[in-house]
Amino acid sequence: MRRTIIALLLLVAAGLPAATAAPRPDGTAVLQLGDVDHALRERTLVISGIVRNDGRVPVRALVIDAAAYAPVGDLAAFGGDGIPWALLPGVAERFQIFLPLGSALASRYTVTVTGSQPAQARLASVTRVIFPAFYRPLVLPRVRVKVEREPFALLFTAAVDDVPVTALHVTVNVLVQKETHIAFRALTVEVPVGRPLRLHLAPLIVRVVCVTVTDVVFAPSWTSP
Repeated sequence: MRRTIIALLLLVAAGLPAATAAPRPDGTAVLQLGDVDHALRERTLVISGIVRNDGRVPVRALVIDAAAYAPVGDLAAFGGDGIPWALLPGVAERFQIFLPLGSALASRYTVTVTGSQPAQARLASVTRVIFPAFYRPLVLPRVRVKVEREPFALLFTAAVDDVPVTALHVTVNVLVQKETHIAFRALTVEVPVGRPLRLHLAPLIVRVVCVTVTDVVFAPSWTSP
């Protein structure tokens, strides 16, 4: 009798359709950073881009941080931005982060979405490199060169503010005395920062007409950021 009941129960169970577990929604945030770029306003590094919700659930209370580093690896600046409202699936929003730079200029930075509700399955992060040429508009107004005229030489002295520059490219226009006339000469010189440079000329120098700083040489740590 007992065996018969068990057999009937097994037959009934075999005839029932298999139960399937209801799919659970993915409760983690999936975020992506895109179009991350940088610009310079005076001595402030401006980082902008978009953050996109690639997940299946709305995400809110986004915190986006940026850390900028000097060529030697020290932290040069830190800042952030936020998106407090809900970011629906498939939607992207723009962000902008302002990083005032001190004496150390940044050669790279990392942007990371450090906070969200719900939390991310994996932190969204992007790193960008800044090449020296980016800072030329900032650096050129902060360098100075002094040229002193001697009878048969020019004495150059270069100075810079708190920027990582080791030498200046200078164009100097002078008038020199030839045997029977005065001639115009244009000279291009690389002047080191911190020590004077004396450039000897055979003709007698009558006058220094114009001095222009055309470019700068960045410190060695900046040649291959």
